[in-house]
Amino acid sequence: MTRHKKKPPVKLLRSLFIWHRYIGLAAALFVVVLSVTGLVLNHTEELALDERHVQNGPLLDWYGVHAPASITSYRAAEHILSTVGSQIYWNTLHVPQVEGPLLGALGYGDLVVAAVQGSLLLFTLEGELIEQLGGSAGVPAGMQAIGLAPAGKLAIRAAHGFYRIDSDFLEWHETETLDNVTWAAPIDTPDSLHTTLVEAYRGSGLSLERVLLDLHSGRILGNWGVYLMDAAAILFLLLAITGVWLWGKRRVTAKEHQRRKREHERHAKT
Repeated sequence: MTRHKKKPPVKLLRSLFIWHRYIGLAAALFVVVLSVTGLVLNHTEELALDERHVQNGPLLDWYGVHAPASITSYRAAEHILSTVGSQIYWNTLHVPQVEGPLLGALGYGDLVVAAVQGSLLLFTLEGELIEQLGGSAGVPAGMQAIGLAPAGKLAIRAAHGFYRIDSDFLEWHETETLDNVTWAAPIDTPDSLHTTLVEAYRGSGLSLERVLLDLHSGRILGNWGVYLMDAAAILFLLLAITGVWLWGKRRVTAKEHQRRKREHERHAKT
């Protein structure tokens, strides 16, 4: 009796094929995420991703970008200047490159003057910041409030006394007391403005580029996200290895099948 050669381990091949399919399905989601985020991030400058900000509330909460604890506002001429966190807003517009908190704001002729720690900010009535005066321009240290003295003179209350300033902001006169000064006082922020400022403040705290980078790396889920992407990398390796192995095994099996077929045909002819 002729003993046939032992067939390839078909059961093992079938199991490996099934596992290869499951690994592929599990890796598909990661492939999609990595591909889409990678493509978008390659065009960061064209899409201005670093200038576009996320407005989604739950996502902002996830990143810890919470609403400010309080908003302090001052009315100056027909406008409202506010401190939201460390940012300063002219009505609803963010004032760049200046940080608060505001110590006061008021209309002063054809200007609006606002005070922050160590600086006086001079705005046009249209909201354009035209100058920022600091210690080198005579602004006293420890500034606490600004106001209008009689005859329309600008007054400052500082930690070590009071100051009057001429209309050109060139001469500073220190005095122990100042009478009849109308000091700038905070107002209740209107509800509609409060809502807009909170949305603007939170919306400027998280760029779309940051979210896409974190999605791409898995860091959007913290340390566990990094481990998850590490696991995805291992899945990709297993997928590649099992794919190549199965391809090679099938190629060998096909050649063996063709060889046996030719032998069978040769024996049939004889």
